[in-house]
Amino acid sequence: MGYLACVEKLWDVDVHAASERDVCELIEQCTAQVDATVDRSQLVSSLAVAGAFSDVSMDYVTPRVQVLADKWITDLCSILNLNNLGSCEFNLICTDRVHPYFSEPSTKSQYKLMHSDAQPGLLMGEPKWKKRSQCVGAFMWALSRLDASVMSESVAFVLPVTLALVDDYEYRMQGLRASCLFVRNAEFARRSGTGSVLLSSIRTCLVYRSDAPQPHKLLHTAFTAFVAVADAIQVDVQEWWALCDALVVNYGYVSDKIKELRVVCEQISIVCERLGVCVARYLRAFIGIVTHVLESGICVAELQHVAAEQVTALAKACPQRVSVYVPSVVAALARAWDSADNSSGADKLRDEIHRALASLRETDADAVSRAVRSLQTARPGHFDTW
Repeated sequence: MGYLACVEKLWDVDVHAASERDVCELIEQCTAQVDATVDRSQLVSSLAVAGAFSDVSMDYVTPRVQVLADKWITDLCSILNLNNLGSCEFNLICTDRVHPYFSEPSTKSQYKLMHSDAQPGLLMGEPKWKKRSQCVGAFMWALSRLDASVMSESVAFVLPVTLALVDDYEYRMQGLRASCLFVRNAEFARRSGTGSVLLSSIRTCLVYRSDAPQPHKLLHTAFTAFVAVADAIQVDVQEWWALCDALVVNYGYVSDKIKELRVVCEQISIVCERLGVCVARYLRAFIGIVTHVLESGICVAELQHVAAEQVTALAKACPQRVSVYVPSVVAALARAWDSADNSSGADKLRDEIHRALASLRETDADAVSRAVRSLQTARPGHFDTW
């Protein structure tokens, strides 16, 4: 079996049914038979197949498969003299290995109900690309290696596929990652309007999905993609307020889930950096989130450390209003301080609490002093370092 035949055999494998051993054997055969005399376009096309088994975001790519695929990619790139992909190579990969599966959806016949006047027609079935997961892997690998400066020359291939992935429940994670890769060329994304199109699609993903395989990772990736695209196209304050709305809504769903709660908390400092004093519109809600985390018995020191960081961010972004919440915030910090007695990461948490207190003193030193004195009176010797 020649090199190209071996490549096509690997491409046609049902990756969800085949064993890791079978896939590895085929990759090793392809690597052993790499032929420098093969036409360049066919070598580039085979590079996409290798890349499809190198992207670890795909569930069929195991560590062993990735190692073997990377070796194959190294050999091909050496022959092709490639570091990053140019628009010609990327467009060729999409034409051969991606676009044929995304260009036309699958259809299936509609059954006619008994005694119904409805005419048989066509219903949308499962897209062709979902039956060939390798095409998604090839796309993600190629996009991650596309020279961002030539994104405008490949947008006709990138944008439709990215939007299709973002809109799909099963492959949303890949779509969100692709969105981040697309806006590496921020100027093009902003001037062409494609960034705004992506942001509209991503906005619908800022919702906690308990049925996802790893809900916290999907939520984190959605927030990351939103921030990346919003920064690239330089959105106005309304879009950042939309993100704040999403944080408050998601907090209602994840208030008892440690991993997801951390994801929500971490975004507060991000919106503080973008909004500055305008974060005052959501200050009460954000203070409620961080005090809940600091006081909650389910929260570990690592998560409370994140919450204390958000106190510092809020105090620096909106010092004029944070002072109103000093008593409740100091009380919450005290609860976290107590809970750190017997937990790992206690020293790190207490250092962050000291930083949070310092930032609060910059907003209203008298209010902080009164709150600390009350604690010291109630528990002598316990808060002396405050």
